[in-house]
Amino acid sequence: MMRRTIHDNHTHQRDALGQPRAGVAPRTGRRLHSWVRNALAFFVAMVALALLLEIGLRLALRSNDAQALVYPRRATAINGFGSGDFPQRTPEGELRILLLGASAFVTGDFPARFERLLNDSQQARQWGKRVRVVSTGVAAHMTFDSLWKYRDWYEGYDFDLVVVYHGINDVRANCYPKHLFRSDYAHMPYFQQYAQVFHWMERQPALARSFVITWVYKLVVRASVQMAPAFQRRAPYNDPRNDPWLPEGADVKTGPTFERNVEAIVELAHTRGQKLLLLTYAWYLPDDYTNARFRTRQLDYSFTEDSVPVEVWGLPENVALALDVHNASVRRVASRHATSGDEVHFFDMERAIPKDGAHFIDVCHWTDRGVAEFTRGVEAVVREIFFRPASPPPVDSAAGSAIGR
Repeated sequence: MMRRTIHDNHTHQRDALGQPRAGVAPRTGRRLHSWVRNALAFFVAMVALALLLEIGLRLALRSNDAQALVYPRRATAINGFGSGDFPQRTPEGELRILLLGASAFVTGDFPARFERLLNDSQQARQWGKRVRVVSTGVAAHMTFDSLWKYRDWYEGYDFDLVVVYHGINDVRANCYPKHLFRSDYAHMPYFQQYAQVFHWMERQPALARSFVITWVYKLVVRASVQMAPAFQRRAPYNDPRNDPWLPEGADVKTGPTFERNVEAIVELAHTRGQKLLLLTYAWYLPDDYTNARFRTRQLDYSFTEDSVPVEVWGLPENVALALDVHNASVRRVASRHATSGDEVHFFDMERAIPKDGAHFIDVCHWTDRGVAEFTRGVEAVVREIFFRPASPPPVDSAAGSAIGR
């Protein structure tokens, strides 16, 4: 009986020719209509979510350039963004200095000491301005890091002077076989997660305008790097005791990349109308250096808990060779811009800080005396740039009066 009722209801929907009655949609049509409606609703919801996310990312980063999304900004007190008092425009009566570097600009509370030394100097009291130091210093960061920070983090921020101080961390990138080395440092997993995204943005400029698409692509790349098997990540790890590739550092491959990155920072400063100070890298390696003597504190260093063995960057002789190459690059860039009107200034810090244990706690980090020498060097340049007394007008000896009056 039940089967007949169902059958009768089913056949009742059709006419004598077996066709569906007018105004009655077949079940398959209703299902198709429902599927299209749900798909359309899902699509609209996803578009709305993407638009909200796009707007949110732009507002959060305060930028319309998706490159700012690739290299994440971390707010700390020393880089300005975590201080709670870091306006884009330099306040009246303040001279703002940006330090682009690595651990030398953070070890031993360097930014605060450097700022205090500058402000306590006799010259600063005569200037009548308070010096504000902003430091990007993070241990192990390289020239790529400083370029990306300056380009993306500090877009729209005023600086009276930008100081560039790099040298030793890029040396570490040499400790790979030549066939694995890449000029974008993507042979190192840390840089691979960024370089791959930046390259994609260059190849796909239209897609790269979208923060959402760039963000999704960045997450995919980062996951692929972090989830890769250990053998695909390749040595070296940051442990010199188990690094089979330290001898590869004898072939200094980083010179062109280092110079290109410094040059890119110079060009960016010129575009922003900001004065730049290039410094050579100060370092000290005692003649009798060995890792064993370092570990037993038998070297001419003022050892502290922050002292680091040179093998973190490579074998001693290879590190010295690469530092010479990098310092030569800084000197070349400074020389190219010496008369260009780009407001590029230069100070040879390598030759200014004495190479002895009174000034160094290891190959590249300073004692208090080293910090004082560094400060004196920068102070001399600041005085020359901003507080040089105005030259008297030329005098016409015949008339005994100033020309142009």
